[in-house]
Amino acid sequence: MATHVNLDALIPREDFAVITDGREAPVKHSIQISELEQDQFFYRALRKPDFQRETGEWDSKRVVGLISSFIEEDLIPAIILWRHKDLLFVIDGSHRLSALIAWVQDDYGDGDRSQKFFNYTIPEEQLAIARKTKAIVEKEFGSYKSHKEAITNPDAYGPDIIRRALRFGSISMELQWVKGDSATAEESFVRINQQAAIITPQELELIRTRKKPNTIAARAIIRRGTGHKYWYPFAENERKKIEELGTEIHNLIFNPVLKTPIKSLELPAGGSVYSSPSLRMVYDFINLCVGVPSPSDDTKGDRTVEYLSRCHRVMQLILSNHPSSLGLHPAVYFYSWTGKQQPVLFLAISNMIIDMDRSKKLPIFIECRKAFEDFLIEHRSLLNQLVRKFGTKDSGGTHLVGFYRLLLKMITEKKSEDDILASFTNNPEYSYLQPAESPYDIERAKGFSSKVKSGLIIKELLGSAPRCQICQGMVPTQAISIDHIKRTVDGGQHSLENAQLTHPYCNTGYKEHLISKDKGRMH
Repeated sequence: MATHVNLDALIPREDFAVITDGREAPVKHSIQISELEQDQFFYRALRKPDFQRETGEWDSKRVVGLISSFIEEDLIPAIILWRHKDLLFVIDGSHRLSALIAWVQDDYGDGDRSQKFFNYTIPEEQLAIARKTKAIVEKEFGSYKSHKEAITNPDAYGPDIIRRALRFGSISMELQWVKGDSATAEESFVRINQQAAIITPQELELIRTRKKPNTIAARAIIRRGTGHKYWYPFAENERKKIEELGTEIHNLIFNPVLKTPIKSLELPAGGSVYSSPSLRMVYDFINLCVGVPSPSDDTKGDRTVEYLSRCHRVMQLILSNHPSSLGLHPAVYFYSWTGKQQPVLFLAISNMIIDMDRSKKLPIFIECRKAFEDFLIEHRSLLNQLVRKFGTKDSGGTHLVGFYRLLLKMITEKKSEDDILASFTNNPEYSYLQPAESPYDIERAKGFSSKVKSGLIIKELLGSAPRCQICQGMVPTQAISIDHIKRTVDGGQHSLENAQLTHPYCNTGYKEHLISKDKGRMH
């Protein structure tokens, strides 16, 4: 369930690259709340730089708190702007300004402007948090509309709301201005945000590469081809392909919607799209699919389409109903024992599968799949220990891939479970692993933690999850195929007795591999 209020639609974005001047000297030092109404000149001139992070990091409490601070005349830091001709760019204070705009325009991520911005496809998560925020506002101090009505019709309202409304003519928000060209304004944004809501090196990379095909593709996926269209300079044909592919890949990664606490195995591969690491995870996934991303900006859109097409094919391979799909079960491969989706697990497995696909070794994976999955389920704490030691960034991912590959190698060598564990603990590279450690043994003085509950639910449900009747691996709901036990070319019937549940790939690619293998033996 989303906990952050998505206010990204309330201040439009504008491409900084087309702007070279910006040396005007504004004299406006403050604004009144009424200047944030939709038909006001000031509001209409507001823009966010195209590299500005999504305005969706505040929860309901923080949004309501900011509005309350303004109403009660508490201190609110100045909004920092940069002016170019007719446009006013928000360099710092986007969340503060958007919270007030949300109140003034009654749009907490579900209003007319938000609906249009997200192409009328706002997910229920976003709508629910918007309704919750609006309800808190109404309970604590009332809508902006009611304050305006209290001025013209005071008999209909109580003294508190009238008192507050009368003050709006004299209270204001302070403005500060950045002077210089667009490069100066961009550097000011980075410097200011490094001091406040710190920009991580990963976020800074996304800012610097915002014109490159991998970054454009990542943003198209995260928002299903809606929101601010970073691909708007491209020709219509490319724009359409980007939006279509972005939507399809989004659905493959983030559907079904993650519901917490976890009570079923219907889990999305990528967890919640509203989680803070989701954009970076998608960006890194695209880079894995592409191999070596282009260092140049995409000026036509063709490379963005190419990157999305590659990403789409890989995601079909990992988890979909496409005939090529391995149907990797999210609960086995992408979630920790606590029920939390971990990008490092998603990326490490994707890395390994992409490599095996390129080297034509997927049949080897299928042959080992049951033993591989059973080992991961039974010894889930080993992955936790590995991530704990090396972290969730590049180092952790590299060590995870090495762990997976070594595990597969030992399984192909027919080593027993005990021999595999001994091989890991006797290997200097993995000597820190403690197979006896069990995350499910954690106890608390008062009741079970949510982590223990989620871990237990996943563990118990996996024990009864359906299995592919060809490879015996777990079958998720997103990748179910019905196979003929006896092929129709061999006289098999379309009957219940001749039907079996399989992964799509096992029903097509792997069966073809086995048939070719048998023919080879015959010759």
